[in-house]
Amino acid sequence: MVRHLVANKVIVAAYAHPDDGEFLAAGTLARCVEEGNEVYAICVTNGDLGAKTLSKSSKELAQVRQNELIEAMKVIGGHPPIFLNCPDGFVRDHLEELKERLVYWFRKLKAELVITFDPWKMYEIHPDHIEVGRMASEAACFACFPLLYPNHMKEGLEPHQPAEVWYMSPFEHKANRLVNISTTMRKKIEAVLCHQSQVEMLADMFIPSADPRSLSSEDKSQLKEATENFLLMIAQGMGSLSNGKVELAEAFYAIKVGPGHFDNYQEMLQEAIGIPIDELEII
Repeated sequence: MVRHLVANKVIVAAYAHPDDGEFLAAGTLARCVEEGNEVYAICVTNGDLGAKTLSKSSKELAQVRQNELIEAMKVIGGHPPIFLNCPDGFVRDHLEELKERLVYWFRKLKAELVITFDPWKMYEIHPDHIEVGRMASEAACFACFPLLYPNHMKEGLEPHQPAEVWYMSPFEHKANRLVNISTTMRKKIEAVLCHQSQVEMLADMFIPSADPRSLSSEDKSQLKEATENFLLMIAQGMGSLSNGKVELAEAFYAIKVGPGHFDNYQEMLQEAIGIPIDELEII
């Protein structure tokens, strides 16, 4: 099924590290902006572990990565990013504080769509990805309760319930949303390249022979093109899910939000008794 992207809505991407959203959802976020939506990014950690060398201190690296996300959001066309500044790698030690902050921002921004990690993805090892996805999901489902964090009401906020949570690929479930990013692929590439510190740290993913701890001048000269080719390959792979309808895409698993739970009882029942569900919607 093909449908149009929502318009005049607030889309909030909640992710763990400054580069997460660009690699996994930048094409979709850019399309949301182009089609008249307000796009925000909430970055939970300061990213101060994201290096394989000691050339920068943790404080210096955190500032570099914050600046990279600021520039990436300019490319996408979204609002300046919101930084929660949890320590990189240790989100699990700050879950209650994180949940309260996410509820606060979902209420303040009146988020209609939340984009985040699938916290139930098999073999996901990064605790920050798992916990940010889980807390963003909980916050989306619980932000409607005025007795939860009632101090927010004293600040003039109102209870609010986002309509859906979209989990970024890769995820545990079969994709049910496929967003055509053919018109925004260039912005996605440019947004990812804003994260130069991470492109270099992940260099061996783009150039198998490269050593991120000691990049040669030849590696650096090839890195931009290699990164572009890698991103195009992933987008083409996602596009192939459309059986020829879309060339370049980002995939998501979307789930409706209810008060204190996901509104997916019918889907769970159908899955339990073997009825096919989750028709892929191309947007």
